[in-house]
Amino acid sequence: MYNVRKRLIKLGIFFVSIVVIFVFLFSGKLKNISVDFIGVPSNFIYSIFHRLEEISSFFKDKKSLYQENEKLKKELEILKLENQKVFQLEKENEELRKVLQFKNQYMSAKIIVARVIAFSPDNWVNSFFIDVGSKDGVKEGDFVVAGGYLIGMVKSVGLNSSEVLSVNDENFKITVRTRKTGEICFYSGLGYKKGVLKYVRPEQDIRFSDIVETTILDMNGLEGIPVGIIKKISTKEGEFFKEVEVETFYYPYSLDYVIVVSR
Repeated sequence: MYNVRKRLIKLGIFFVSIVVIFVFLFSGKLKNISVDFIGVPSNFIYSIFHRLEEISSFFKDKKSLYQENEKLKKELEILKLENQKVFQLEKENEELRKVLQFKNQYMSAKIIVARVIAFSPDNWVNSFFIDVGSKDGVKEGDFVVAGGYLIGMVKSVGLNSSEVLSVNDENFKITVRTRKTGEICFYSGLGYKKGVLKYVRPEQDIRFSDIVETTILDMNGLEGIPVGIIKKISTKEGEFFKEVEVETFYYPYSLDYVIVVSR
């Protein structure tokens, strides 16, 4: 028993000696191994956190760009609205300048400025409504002018509004004259942007591109207001009168302010 214990003690001393020698001889390498053992996971963990930071930064930047983009869109819409307001003001100013110009041209005329508020729902009648009526001095038969051109005649009058029959309506009829040659003719509406000179005799000097304008002979208002321009002259076989087509200056889709020339 004693011998066995003695052998175990010697064997233990031997192994301890081997371990001490191993540590002494390979202490540098073990140090490197321990550093790698600690460093590799640390680098891996650092790279993971760094990557997570990059991903987080990417989403933050994306969110920031989205918010900035939405803000710029709103600012752009506001600018568009402001530009539209400026455009509308410029348009109104231009219309009012034309009103003033017309008023200066016809100093003796009683002029009432009106605004177009509606168009006739009746497809058979080419007319529109304005926001002035009998209380403003409007009367049936008054000329209605826009942009310096005759565009209609007051058809019916209410207290606060009136209906205007456009120069394109087939029921619109007035006596006119040609500006260059002074020929007296009878004008009637024909349809969209069109009119016709009726009962034009072969000997009458009617010329292409001549302006057709109002005449005092009509007794409805001022003379010299342009109604349209002659676009077509023809003579049908067997017909005594010339067929003269007139292009009017009336364009309903851009109407805003108009002038009522009171008789």
